[in-house]
Amino acid sequence: MSYGQSRRFNSVIVVMLLMVLAGAYWVWRFFPAYFDGWSVDHLLKEAASSTYRLNRLGEPERTKQLKALVDKTRADIIKQANVTDPDLTVNLDIDGDNVAVSADYRVEVTHVLTSKTTTLHFHKSERADIKKVNWE
Repeated sequence: MSYGQSRRFNSVIVVMLLMVLAGAYWVWRFFPAYFDGWSVDHLLKEAASSTYRLNRLGEPERTKQLKALVDKTRADIIKQANVTDPDLTVNLDIDGDNVAVSADYRVEVTHVLTSKTTTLHFHKSERADIKKVNWE
């Protein structure tokens, strides 16, 4: 009777150990991509907030400055968030009193002991209210 319990106990430990190892592997290989995604969220939020001031400019300066903001945001994402996707796109959409800034990119994760890769697709988006405030 003792032999059966001991063997069952060992199989449970083996399964739990495999689960812990799988979790550790995920954290090691995949978590950095998600952590960088949080940095992308922060950069997009900053860009959306900056749009409030730029949206008040007259044309053609407004369009020029908004384009510069999109270009700067893209460059910041590459530099600060470690996004290396050459197809990274950053979009800025103004709809009335709201702005949406988004980034679409991929991250390829190479697996250990094989040459296989997993491609993670990210679509990050931040919104802001850019309604003019009348302080009077």
